[in-house]
Amino acid sequence: MRAPHALRTALVAAGLTAAVGLSATAAFAEPAVAVAQHQTKRVHVRTVKLADKVSRAKVFTTGKHRYQAEIRAKGVKYGTLSTKGRTAYANLNGLHVALHPNGKVTSWVERAKPRPKPVVKRVLIASATLADGTSTAKIYKLTANHHEADIYANGVKIGTLVADGRAAYGENNGLHIALRPDGRITSWTEDVPSPDPTPQPDDTDQPEPIDPVTPDTPAVAPVG
Repeated sequence: MRAPHALRTALVAAGLTAAVGLSATAAFAEPAVAVAQHQTKRVHVRTVKLADKVSRAKVFTTGKHRYQAEIRAKGVKYGTLSTKGRTAYANLNGLHVALHPNGKVTSWVERAKPRPKPVVKRVLIASATLADGTSTAKIYKLTANHHEADIYANGVKIGTLVADGRAAYGENNGLHIALRPDGRITSWTEDVPSPDPTPQPDDTDQPEPIDPVTPDTPAVAPVG
């Protein structure tokens, strides 16, 4: 927990159990006069480590069903909670502390809300025709080291390259694109070899036809 100087200086000089800067829900059950009457009977009960891991609550009993808790951080006292029959609460810069009627102290830390991201406007700085001759890129600047490029093919947007501190690369049907963080864009196409034509049959490759072989017919001598 931060040690807020404003909170420390806002404490009542007389050491009464009230502190400007504690939340409006802080319930100090006893008036200052009553506290002064019971101070002579204060008995230290325990010291409790609070949820912020830095602050401590030093708990005292001041009589039957009466308790006080001094809130300290790094040896500096920031306020005192007092309770008689009902729970007292305080909020110290997001550290919530509750002193219960039985002298028990509970605490929790309020989570800080995430800061919204700043809105960065895209400013169109250039348009470029890419290496395939038909695709184009529109280049936008967001910061000095953050550029984006919308890629179009035949007039239709097909994607966006984002170069935020490092180069961005993309590929579409053999068209390669590189966008640098400073907004420079380069592109190139793959050299795709044409497939070999299907070989056609060649008559010269056909084998010569073979004449059929006729077996010799034996000569028959005439009878007579």
